[in-house]
Amino acid sequence: MQWELAEMDGVGALRLTGYLGARVVHRFHGAFDWARARCTGPLVIDLSGLLGWSQEGEAAIVDAAGRLGTDRSPLMLCGLRDRAAPLFATGAALGLMRVCSDLQTALAALGMTADSQSRP
Repeated sequence: MQWELAEMDGVGALRLTGYLGARVVHRFHGAFDWARARCTGPLVIDLSGLLGWSQEGEAAIVDAAGRLGTDRSPLMLCGLRDRAAPLFATGAALGLMRVCSDLQTALAALGMTADSQSRP
């Protein structure tokens, strides 16, 4: 799994690529903590570049949403496409995260417009 962080007017977009499996969950946690420390606003995790994830990878994302804290808006996820993610729909995850179809939709849900986006 690889990751990249972009900040767009205070919104952090953590883009994941590769496969989020048990062997790289620690790398995801490091990336998430890095993003959380550098972005004071909402966070979006873009999963569109992932080839897939294991149950442990999915659980790591739910755990990250819980660690985000109440001082921020819920974690935004985008790019699931048609992949199954049963843990994202469980009671533990509800209220901790919102799922959008793609990054543009997630940013729009956060009140951003295409004109306000910047690239690193």
